[in-house]
Amino acid sequence: MREMKDKETRSQEKKRVSRKYLSLFLLMLVWGIFIIVKMAFVMFGERQYWNDVSKNMTPVNRVIEPRRGNILSDEGLLLASSMKQYRVFLDFRTAEKDEVRGKKDQERKDTLYSRHLAEFAHQMHEIFPQYSVQEFATHYEKGHASKSHSWMLLPGGSRNSYPITYNQYKSLAKTVWLKPKYEGWFFSAESKISRQKPFGALAARTIGSMFEAKDSARNGLELSFDSLLRGVPGRGHQEKVQNVTRMIADIPQIDGCDIHTTINVDMQDIAEVALRKQLEFRNAASGIVVLMEVPTGDIKAIASLTKTESGQFSEIQNNAVKELFEPGSTFKPVSMMVALDDGKISLTDSVYCEHGLYTGFGGARMTDASKNYGWLTVVGIIQNSCNIGTSKLINAAYKDNPQAFVDGICRTGINTHFDLQLTGTAAPVIKRDGYWDATRLPWMSIGYNTQLPVINTLAFYNGVANGGCMVAPRLVTEVTREGEVVQEFPVEVVKRHMCKDETLEKVRFLLENVVQNGTGKNASSKYFPVAGKTGTAQLSQGAGGYKSGRQTHMVSFCGYFPADNPQYSCIVSIRTDGGAAGGATWAAPVFHEISEKVMASRNIRDVKEAFDSTRQFIPKVLPGDLAKAGTVLKGLGKKNLMSRIDRAVADTVWGSVSSDSGRYVMKHVEYAEGLVPDVRGMGASDALYLLEKMGMRVNISGVGKVKSQSLQKNTRYRRGDRIQLTLSM
Repeated sequence: MREMKDKETRSQEKKRVSRKYLSLFLLMLVWGIFIIVKMAFVMFGERQYWNDVSKNMTPVNRVIEPRRGNILSDEGLLLASSMKQYRVFLDFRTAEKDEVRGKKDQERKDTLYSRHLAEFAHQMHEIFPQYSVQEFATHYEKGHASKSHSWMLLPGGSRNSYPITYNQYKSLAKTVWLKPKYEGWFFSAESKISRQKPFGALAARTIGSMFEAKDSARNGLELSFDSLLRGVPGRGHQEKVQNVTRMIADIPQIDGCDIHTTINVDMQDIAEVALRKQLEFRNAASGIVVLMEVPTGDIKAIASLTKTESGQFSEIQNNAVKELFEPGSTFKPVSMMVALDDGKISLTDSVYCEHGLYTGFGGARMTDASKNYGWLTVVGIIQNSCNIGTSKLINAAYKDNPQAFVDGICRTGINTHFDLQLTGTAAPVIKRDGYWDATRLPWMSIGYNTQLPVINTLAFYNGVANGGCMVAPRLVTEVTREGEVVQEFPVEVVKRHMCKDETLEKVRFLLENVVQNGTGKNASSKYFPVAGKTGTAQLSQGAGGYKSGRQTHMVSFCGYFPADNPQYSCIVSIRTDGGAAGGATWAAPVFHEISEKVMASRNIRDVKEAFDSTRQFIPKVLPGDLAKAGTVLKGLGKKNLMSRIDRAVADTVWGSVSSDSGRYVMKHVEYAEGLVPDVRGMGASDALYLLEKMGMRVNISGVGKVKSQSLQKNTRYRRGDRIQLTLSM
């Protein structure tokens, strides 16, 4: 009986377990079928959807634009830099689609507007002072009335402009409407990177400019060094992390290099102001100034101003290096150097100058501005810039072999094609075709039949100033990336010796004499000697030659200063708009102004020279800790008398100091226990230290030294009593 019951129990238990396993199997079977169905649905029914999701989730390669490099002055100041600029729009209307939430959001904006309009207008005026508070308020009232979604932050500007600088944009975060807590619903900002010139139009054509829309260089150093300034783009993709989209660089970009120029901002400003003033005064057509450092050839200033249709003067192109001119009388020292170096003439040679009119060169008329010149020595010819005298000398010396004269000119180095690290520079034109008529040699000797950029004329005079060593003009000294030098441009010597040493001394004497006694007097300075030469060349009218139409001239002065220790060379060249003109009256005064201002700006005196030995400054010493006061006075080199101070006492010694004939007398003061000391006249730190050491609690107000104390001196006090000190300057 017992066995039957056990069998029945086992049978029931087996059935119960079987049912559980069967249920589990059926559940897993159903779940498996569901998974298979779902997989099939995803694979076939939702295939397109998940393909689209996959494409959206796949990182898209994007170009990471590099930062364009900076162009820097000789002192490291920014001449051109890529900076972010912004335009900001205000949103006066809610963006909520739901009617209830939209109404609530609009009420919030309207409340913020009405409460803070006046405050915000004042804040905007502080950031953008070119607009008045009233202009801002009126502008925002119109925007609010129109319920605009994108109302310009600044009044009167173009919607396509980006007038807000980075610093101004950062300042907006401090204003009542645009604080970060409101960001995203009350304003929107757009930015772009643009090329900025912190010094405006200063040296504009030399620095160059950009096609902003194409992000490509147009001219100047921007174009010459475009490949280095531009840098190398990188590649990256965007990832969203914590709801913030970030650019992840797969191939980092390489930012552009920085170009270090020789331009000095102060000297450039001096040159441009002086030239512009003269051009406006003379109503001239255009003008050029180039200032160069003698030993290195570094161009410290270069300006080319041309009159526009509006009558203003702007840098349209860099005429100093791109345009060719007949140099005129500034070429006469070149002719004299060649003839002196070849031994064809001496400074004492005399020539009859025909009183200003000569037709002996094949019947062609050669004239001089003055009709008073009879017999002149070589010194007198250059001093008075005599055309006839110069031409007679050179023609007599080289008429049988004119090619030797041209070879001598080239020997000086003036015919060198200087690229100045700028694209499109002009090459000198000195005729060497072998054709010589009766007029070519005489007129070539006085600066005609030859065309030079003004930079070549300056390079010649700079070489004379540099001991006969001609160096190439230089605009860029080095290229760096993140402080590391990528490329250097050392000083380039064109001609180690332009002529013999004795010839050089004679030419320098001639140039100094021109300024002291001749046509260059207007370039002289009472502070330092100047050397140079004036020039006046009539400009050809193309096919019409020199005689047709209105006569125009290129007048100039080229020289160096100080003549006894040359530091700078400079050329001033002005193109007239018709009428009589001369280098002595038009160009020399500009040279004079530039030279004196440049020397004044560089004349940094030693501070020791300001010491007055007859009077000594006696600093005032406040009463207080005499030991510390003595240490300071000794450090200043002041003698002091401390005979009344016992050197064996503690380091801190209280008292007062008086001066007697430049010497200090220190008087020791003992403060009685339990009595309030007199701390008037002390500094705050000494007074605070003394009173707290005596057990008082101190309150201080004001700035300076102690003027008054709430507890009178020599009155009784208890430890913990409070004393008020009032300070004043």
